[in-house]
Amino acid sequence: MPQADRRIALLQRVVRLREVEKRRAAARLAEAQGMHGKLLALEGRSAEIAATYSARRDAGTADELARTLQFTAGVQAIRGDTASEARKAGDASRAAMAHLHVAERRQKITADALSARQREDEMRRLSREPAQLARKLKRPS
Repeated sequence: MPQADRRIALLQRVVRLREVEKRRAAARLAEAQGMHGKLLALEGRSAEIAATYSARRDAGTADELARTLQFTAGVQAIRGDTASEARKAGDASRAAMAHLHVAERRQKITADALSARQREDEMRRLSREPAQLARKLKRPS
């Protein structure tokens, strides 16, 4: 196998690897965005529950009021934890997006290098054909 063919084969393998890397990065991004969305929804639902229980005024005894306040405080704590996790998930989502952009750029650069190499080889092959034809015509039969 000539050196040029080996180089093209190598570039083709690298292009396939870059495509796999890009697909994996896209899958990680989708997963991160999905988790972020779920956490935001959970935070919103926790806030609704806490607001609903905070607005209640039907406690008949001090014990019922204490339990309601304790429950509301617990839901607020859960909401705070969920908000913190949602921020982390948002950061992870942005990092995954950046990784996808890098993977796309790397894949494009490699594909462009392969394309350029193939064009160069085709030009070399085409430039050799007239020379070979001229030699054949010069040879006496």
